Amino acid sequence: MTDDGIVHIAASEVRDGILDHQVEACPTCKGPLQLGFGLAGGGFGPYGFCEACERIVWKCVSEDY
Repeated sequence: MTDDGIVHIAASEVRDGILDHQVEACPTCKGPLQLGFGLAGGGFGPYGFCEACERIVWKCVSEDY
């Protein structure tokens, strides 16, 4: 069996310190953000990830799911 990916388990609530609105750049390093959709950072919905700081910067929880 090979490991073809990484599975991340997140809480249903958004973690403390994560913004609840979308921003275009990381507030820490001012670098660009990668956009994603899923469970990263807690809850289910769109998020912004800073590769330089290796953290979820913002997360908006989708109430539709």
